[in-house]
Amino acid sequence: MNNIPNKVVIVGGGPVGLTLSLILARHNVSSLILEKRKEATPLDESRAITWMPRGLELLNWLGIYGKFHEKGVFRTFHQFRNQHSELLVLPFTTLQTPYSYSLQLPQHETEAILEKAALETGLVEIRRGHEVIDIGQTEESVMVKVQYEGGIYKTYALFGVGCDGSKTIVREKLEIEKNWRDFGLDSGVADFELNCDLPKDVSNITLDPKRPYGFFYFAPQRWRLIYRINKGEDREKASSFEFVRGLLSERLPNAKIKRILWASAFRLGEGQSNKYHKGRWVLAGDSAHAMGPSAGAGMMVGVLGAWRLGWRLALSVNKQHNLARLLHDYSREQKVGADEIQDNNAIIFRNMAISNPILATGRSIILKFLGYIPLFKKKTIEKDALLNQILPVSGAVDQYVSKSASNLKSYGKWILGKRMPYISNEEGAHPLEQNTTKHMFISIGKHHPKREQKYFKFLCQGSEYPICKEFLHIGADSKYRKDGRDFVFALVRPDQHIVSILKLS
Repeated sequence: MNNIPNKVVIVGGGPVGLTLSLILARHNVSSLILEKRKEATPLDESRAITWMPRGLELLNWLGIYGKFHEKGVFRTFHQFRNQHSELLVLPFTTLQTPYSYSLQLPQHETEAILEKAALETGLVEIRRGHEVIDIGQTEESVMVKVQYEGGIYKTYALFGVGCDGSKTIVREKLEIEKNWRDFGLDSGVADFELNCDLPKDVSNITLDPKRPYGFFYFAPQRWRLIYRINKGEDREKASSFEFVRGLLSERLPNAKIKRILWASAFRLGEGQSNKYHKGRWVLAGDSAHAMGPSAGAGMMVGVLGAWRLGWRLALSVNKQHNLARLLHDYSREQKVGADEIQDNNAIIFRNMAISNPILATGRSIILKFLGYIPLFKKKTIEKDALLNQILPVSGAVDQYVSKSASNLKSYGKWILGKRMPYISNEEGAHPLEQNTTKHMFISIGKHHPKREQKYFKFLCQGSEYPICKEFLHIGADSKYRKDGRDFVFALVRPDQHIVSILKLS
């Protein structure tokens, strides 16, 4: 196995594949990316444009958030209207995260930043214009057959990951079935260079039963229009430059159009693979769970899945430790996360389908009423920002179980399976600033430094997984601690999810 040239081969060099290569590099694991496109996504085909707060936390962990901050624009509100008035405003400012906004950036820029950062690690090789035409595997390695201008060749790796989109050849060759949920509608997407008087930090969504639409600012002087293609309309014609220019003139009559950058039509549907891994091959991003166009959810679920997968592959490469269970846990947890987003998207898609004026009026009344409930608005935006996901970590291979400690499901702000909490005004060492590539124990119960250190050493002796040499000892008055008589430790994964909460007597 030492003669195999690559540790991990990644099929697909989009945002998910590039992010995975960076995550692996942080774990000191080399990778080879095979991408059939010779160039990154064209600048004028902005494609996936949204980084939600949870994704920005990942960029910070990778040490490249600043590059995105320099080039991106920021959105701080979602606004829903009908054709007459404002219905509901959802502010990002209520979020418990260092990033109380979403960041908009064309996919071209995202790929350029990620690719440059990946190559600078010295652990990532990227071959563009190299199309995978077949794959295989043995008990010890995977094989990919590649076609490029110079001919055909084979290369090998310890593991393979399919990040090649919803039409993935990897899933096809692995003979993994996909379930598809079709909502019976097409959606149009068009990007413009224009000057208009819409607020730039707000997603402007109008729930007009005749044709719902939304405007989103995503780069200097660049806007995206999303709209429903009505039944009976020709899909190709309804996504033509002439058609979208007419729509824009109707919706924003005072706007000055400089040029139309890109327009396309998408079927409103969602795909879900029956499983996410087979042997040494793993699926990630749209290869595993294809999302319809919905506020960047597809890219976010994909890159967060890469975060969950990266440390598992690193452990498998370096230790060959519980390979089948590690990948099983990734599949189980990522599927729950993807299902949650797809169920949420289903609500959006069904609302886009409403064309009956009476139903639309009822919806407006409900949204107007919900706008007066702060807790509803807070919970809704937290779900949209992917901050409230709880993964099924019970029984996971890395969950710490001991006869000398009680396993808790929650303790104060700490919840099993959820990402670690964030408190904006916390002083001193902050859990989210501990950018470790190992599991980490955090003391969140009774404050007694000597006893805490003793328990930490005891817990480390019973762990089968790499643990940071020092636990995070937060202050006695920290809001991360819960008042009580018990010593409690949270075990946090490199992807910042809580996998164990342990109470010791």
